[in-house]
Amino acid sequence: MGQFRTFMRKRRNMAPRKKDPYFYTAIADSFDALMNPYDVQRRLEIVYDELLREELTGKLVLDAGAGTGYFSERANARGATVVSVDLGVALLRRVGARAASLLAVTDVMALPFRPGTFDVVVSSEVIEHTTDPQQSVRELGRVLKGGGTLVLTCPNRAWQWLVRLASAAGLRPFQGIENFPTFRQLEAFVRAAGLELADHLGFHPWPFQLRSLWFLSRWCDRKAGRSLLGRVMINQAVRAVKPPVPPASGLSPGDRVSA
Repeated sequence: MGQFRTFMRKRRNMAPRKKDPYFYTAIADSFDALMNPYDVQRRLEIVYDELLREELTGKLVLDAGAGTGYFSERANARGATVVSVDLGVALLRRVGARAASLLAVTDVMALPFRPGTFDVVVSSEVIEHTTDPQQSVRELGRVLKGGGTLVLTCPNRAWQWLVRLASAAGLRPFQGIENFPTFRQLEAFVRAAGLELADHLGFHPWPFQLRSLWFLSRWCDRKAGRSLLGRVMINQAVRAVKPPVPPASGLSPGDRVSA
C-alpha cells in the first residue's frame, strides 16, 4: 500500500501545470547558472558572426527578450545603440549590469514602439516562451525599419516531445511556456510578418549537454545546418529582411504626369 501511495503521489506531481509566463523572471538570480555555456556561445556565434555580419556602428538594435544581456552586450561591442526588453525588472537588472543599453519592461507580443523604429532586431530563444509565437514575430517585424534585419533563434518542434518528456521526469528546471515552431511554421511566420527570408539554418544536431561532443556539434552545424539535416536539428535560426519602403512620389490620386 505504501508503494502505491508513493506511486500516486509521483503521478500527481507529474500532472500538467499551468505554465507561468513570468517563470523566467522568477529565476533571474540563477538564470546564468542554469544556462548551458556552449549553447549560449553557439547562439552568439550564429547571430553575430554568421547571420549578422553587417556594420552595426550607429545602428539602433532591439534585443527582444534580452534575458541576462549577452546579446545586448555583443551588440554594444559592435558599436550599436541597444534597447533591451524583457517581461520583468529582475532580468533587466542583470542586463543593465552587463550591457550599456536602454531598458524597457514589455511583452514581445505587444511592443510599445512605433512601426519602423529599429535598424536591427535580435531575439534569441524567446518567441517559444510566448502564448503566440506568430504574433511575436509579427511584432518584431512591425518595429523593424524598411531595409532592416531580423535575426532570431528558437527551438525546433521536432524535438519538443523529448523536452516534454525530460520536464515530466524532473530533469529540467524550466516550467515556463514552451511553444516550439516547426521549420516550416517559422518560415510562414516570417513571411506573414511582411519579411523576406534571407537565411534559415539548424544547429545543435544532438543535445548540447553532451560536453564531449561540442567540437563535433559545431562542425556539424557549419557543414549541415543549411541542408535537409539542419531541418531536424534541435534549434533553428533565421535571418529576414524587411523590404525597403518605396519613396513617396509626391503625387496625389488622380494627378497627371506631364510628358
